[in-house]
Amino acid sequence: MSQTQPAFGGMLRQLVDLGLFELDTEPLDALIERRLKQFWEYTTCPRCGHPSIHTWDSSDRVICRDCNFKPVYTYGTPFHEKHLTTGEVLLAYLLYADTLLSISQIAVVLDRAYKTVYYAIREVEAAVTRGFPLVWEQFQHSISGPTQIDESSTVCSGYKGQ
Repeated sequence: MSQTQPAFGGMLRQLVDLGLFELDTEPLDALIERRLKQFWEYTTCPRCGHPSIHTWDSSDRVICRDCNFKPVYTYGTPFHEKHLTTGEVLLAYLLYADTLLSISQIAVVLDRAYKTVYYAIREVEAAVTRGFPLVWEQFQHSISGPTQIDESSTVCSGYKGQ
């Protein structure tokens, strides 16, 4: 008998459907929106380089007062142009990085298509990888003891992590 969905992801989805476990990303969405808008207020315009960016609490757009560039507050981040909310993108990445859930199980939990979740996770991984050398320089002297290395993007012998 073949399964149409992964067992653990299906059980977690049933818990969500029964109301025993709640996946409410709205508070996380609001927090991410506030932080990204704060970031925009202290950065320069990606188009003209002028430091005159303005944000509004009531709008998802930011505006450059110099060149009138009006991107969404997620522009230039892994959250931009996704079929997932910002909280769902972050939750999908955290579930993938910190648990043993596969992408197909996460897709079942979030009730989204596999490719939607896959591309969101890959884009966050790419952003983390791009920023990692800067972080590593700051922490390289403070890490001691055993460490764990995740090689999730590398497939060896057809099995993840082997």
